[in-house]
Amino acid sequence: MLVMLTYCLLAFALYFDLRERSIPNWLTAGSASIGLVLQLALNGWHGVQSGTLGVIVGLALFLPLFALGKFGGGDVKLLMAIGMLRGVSVLFKALLLGAASGGFMAVAVLAYHRELSYVMLGAVTKSYRTKRTYAYAPAIAAGVLLADLGWIL
Repeated sequence: MLVMLTYCLLAFALYFDLRERSIPNWLTAGSASIGLVLQLALNGWHGVQSGTLGVIVGLALFLPLFALGKFGGGDVKLLMAIGMLRGVSVLFKALLLGAASGGFMAVAVLAYHRELSYVMLGAVTKSYRTKRTYAYAPAIAAGVLLADLGWIL
């Protein structure tokens, strides 16, 4: 049940992040609240503890990146909701696999827009930085999917 709810959350988050570049608060807060109730009902206090730890880990790891302007607030709240729904162990795997997926996606988008060589040169010379921003929900979704498929680093 928690897995199905996670994928429903990710589907809606993908839609909103790709279309509007924003993930609504009602989606993330509502999913986290339902996750808390389901964790208690399905897994007891151990589930609530694991979900709460997932929320704390998601917040602690990505709040500094949000403060630096590297991530949007919706991405942080999405990770917190996933942490509540799936617990800290799945969240941690999804974060690592999502970061790798996000890197591959960024390279693909830059190559598609013919900016990859400029960005690579700019990384060396600090003379070029792209103004392009990316929706990060696809990378998060890929990380959760890969974690569920049993990929380990």
